[in-house]
Amino acid sequence: MSIFRFCLLIGLCGCFANFSAFADSPKVGRRAAAKYFGPESRPSREVAADSSDGGGENILMLHVGGYSSSTCYRCKGSDTLSGVGKGSYGVTYLFDHWNSVDLNIRFDFNEYRMDDDLVTKLSLLPLWTFPMASTRFPLYFGLGAGLGVFFKQIPEESNLSFDYQLVGGARFMDLIENCGAFVEFGLKNHLHILSDGQFNGTALTAGAIFSF
Repeated sequence: MSIFRFCLLIGLCGCFANFSAFADSPKVGRRAAAKYFGPESRPSREVAADSSDGGGENILMLHVGGYSSSTCYRCKGSDTLSGVGKGSYGVTYLFDHWNSVDLNIRFDFNEYRMDDDLVTKLSLLPLWTFPMASTRFPLYFGLGAGLGVFFKQIPEESNLSFDYQLVGGARFMDLIENCGAFVEFGLKNHLHILSDGQFNGTALTAGAIFSF
């Protein structure tokens, strides 16, 4: 009987050793492969969306143009003066995004000619444009309003104005790496704050657009 028990003990030890070796051996097959291609190994949709989202890029636009038509009301002691708008030069920077709309900061330097007097003004205004520049859609539309400060003004007229713009344009981004071009047509009007007077003008501008 003791020999039988000894042989049984040896057999059980051998089975236990074989089972341990099998458990420690690398597992193969479809289930093992699924562990390497499971949800943990794939980037989440949120991460993929963040990496492909171009909403964080910066846009800078440099533009120059002139007025196709313009009229000043109650300026320089006259009811109306026509053709007073001359040059327009500016910079527009993409500042932020708000409800799928781009919020830009625009600096516009404008020149006006009233008879023999040259009037200059700087406009500082937020400009909302859509669709977003990150969509790379070629057409865009915008509306902005802000403050105008006259560097040179005719006597007895306000040195401050309320400026507002309504624009539409076409932009062609990344024509050469991160550089492109755009053309814009819009209404550039202002109302004098400290005196009577109003200016209505239509301007055509063009320039370069940079993304970085």
